[in-house]
Amino acid sequence: MALLKQIEARRARRALDPRPIERDMLVRLVEAAHLAPSFGNTQSWRIVTVVDSVRLEALKAALTGGNYWAKKSPAIAAFVTSPEWDGRIEGGREYAFFDLGQAAMAYQLQAIEEGLIVHPIAGFDSSVAKRALGIPETAVLETLIILGYPGDSSGLSEKHLAAETSARIRKPLDEVSAFDQWEDRLVPPQKADLYQVKPV
Repeated sequence: MALLKQIEARRARRALDPRPIERDMLVRLVEAAHLAPSFGNTQSWRIVTVVDSVRLEALKAALTGGNYWAKKSPAIAAFVTSPEWDGRIEGGREYAFFDLGQAAMAYQLQAIEEGLIVHPIAGFDSSVAKRALGIPETAVLETLIILGYPGDSSGLSEKHLAAETSARIRKPLDEVSAFDQWEDRLVPPQKADLYQVKPV
């Protein structure tokens, strides 16, 4: 049996068309996220879909320089949670972020089915973004999901233009998975923090 076509088609593309996305389509994306499983059915995710031009510009001011391409987006969804809103159990298991991730993936797969580009980003100043949207300081704005119809790629940097059509790179399965017990080979190498970049 083949993988779901939406999973295979999902790529973090950047060539966006700025034309508005229909509101009923944006609602369907939230409905898909809303059906994701969660710890004790807490449904601890919160999604703020931003389409108002003034609010959208204020949010885009939080983007880092590498996310210049996202400024063409006609809609951005803010995914918010807090460990206090979800299951917290021994071993450091904070289910809020796991559950938010499940909702975000369901959201993305629905967006692919709708023919949209959907691209979650970490490159933004969280405090600026939270102020722009009125998100409480006690909540965590985990990711922004950039949305748009496919558009013209001519405004992309050389690096991003190449990424639009490059081969999809994934680690070998045996580097990320095992059967029956943990293996030392699964420990990933340490990596530098990618987002210590100030917004521009």
